[in-house]
Amino acid sequence: MMIGLSVNSQTNATGYFNSGAKEFVHSKLEKAIATVDKGLKIYPNDENLNELRKKLEEEKKKKDQNKDKQDKKDQNKDKQDKKDQNKKDQDKKDKENKDKKEEDKKEEEKKKEEEEKKEEDKKEQDKKEEEKKKEQQQPQVGQMTPEQVRQLLETMNNEEAKTQKKVNAQKVKGPKKQQEKDW
Repeated sequence: MMIGLSVNSQTNATGYFNSGAKEFVHSKLEKAIATVDKGLKIYPNDENLNELRKKLEEEKKKKDQNKDKQDKKDQNKDKQDKKDQNKKDQDKKDKENKDKKEEDKKEEEKKKEEEEKKEEDKKEQDKKEEEKKKEQQQPQVGQMTPEQVRQLLETMNNEEAKTQKKVNAQKVKGPKKQQEKDW
């Protein structure tokens, strides 16, 4: 029934005007323009339809301009957001690089400290070894050096050899005693 009502209401120029105005009020600008154009085909000289058409065109231009402005605004905002994001990314990258450099520097200092400590430990160990060698070379009170022990042993062996020679020489030189038999 409503369809029939809308068809009846559009049978004259006022019906097309009212339908177009209603659609415009309900934010259906394209549909309103189409309805008014349809009415103008039938009633091209109707003042109200022609005025409404002009108003609808103006509204469409305003809407398009606003849309263009909004699009430009959105594009500018997108560009600004992109710039901001790039700046954030660059700042983040710079911070990461700075952190990495600091970390590398700390690691390098740590390695340097470890090497210095190793060198100190090695020097200390070398010093201890030198002291140990000196202690071994210098006999402590009541101890002999290996050289002194060797000389002492040689002297003792020589004395032993002399004593053995003497004993053997006496055995050879000594008169032979006849042993009496004790039977």
